[in-house]
Amino acid sequence: MAVAKKTKMYNSKEGQPRWVTFQILTGPNAWHYVRMQIAQSVGEFDNVDKVGNAYWQKNIGPLHSSEGNSMWKINKNATYTPKVPKRLNHRRIIFYNYKQSHRKIFWRFRNRSKNTLEQMGYKNRVGVMYCVSGCNGNWVQVRFHNKDFTGEDENWKNRPKFIEKYEELYGEGSHEEDLDRMYESLMLNGRRIRHVKRLPELSSPWN
Repeated sequence: MAVAKKTKMYNSKEGQPRWVTFQILTGPNAWHYVRMQIAQSVGEFDNVDKVGNAYWQKNIGPLHSSEGNSMWKINKNATYTPKVPKRLNHRRIIFYNYKQSHRKIFWRFRNRSKNTLEQMGYKNRVGVMYCVSGCNGNWVQVRFHNKDFTGEDENWKNRPKFIEKYEELYGEGSHEEDLDRMYESLMLNGRRIRHVKRLPELSSPWN
């Protein structure tokens, strides 16, 4: 496949731009693809990969159409990474769009959720990113990492333990109260769920 060849040639070595490709599994864009460039700072986007981009335009450009571009940044205060992180390809992603006037309510629940996961010693990463450009509104992604759908189903069994720990930390009834307030902080239709799968052969190697 041309994308795999391009990634191996121009995105697999030290100093080359890093890309990750996901296949969308659910929603109106199911079986389409999302390709994300990973950077440590926005300034890296000034370094245009002219050779790799030329290869893409010649060999892959005629085979696909782009549906737009956006920029996202990790929220480190809300992102949970276990002490021994696993490299997992399955993602359940919840997209939220919150009201600007309710931002503190929204982020309080996310920050408390991270702290709860830490106290539980949860085994998988839960990444949180917010859109900095290309989105209409305050869009956030909460990305639950799992091995596959079976692994996701197994982790749902931890939900009662999560609620128990949350209320141990923040008081009886706090989880339901905070969750309801978080939902109230959202715009109309401000919550959607998608599943995606990382495609290793179309992505840069893990660091």
